[in-house]
Amino acid sequence: MDFTAWKVDLSTLSASHESGFTIEIEGNPKDPSSVSPGRFPTQLSGVEQARLLRHGMEAIARAANKPSRPARPRKAAFTPPANKPKRPVLSLKKRQTGERLSSDG
Repeated sequence: MDFTAWKVDLSTLSASHESGFTIEIEGNPKDPSSVSPGRFPTQLSGVEQARLLRHGMEAIARAANKPSRPARPRKAAFTPPANKPKRPVLSLKKRQTGERLSSDG
């Protein structure tokens, strides 16, 4: 049996194996909050059932890692406007003795 022959559908958060075994998950595909396996094929031993389930979960996680569309460049969080007026800057530093405040009043 080929344990890696999975078809993953991320829209329904499920995967189906060529043997007919299906897995449905809830939550994040990389770290699901709930896993609902279907009926295992009758000829599989317990170890093979665990292996099939593990490979199915890995297939879902791999499919979730693939980018579904090209990433677009992110816009800067804040861009100051080009016509922003100049304002005086407040400072807590002590002024030197020769400096004066200029007011553009």
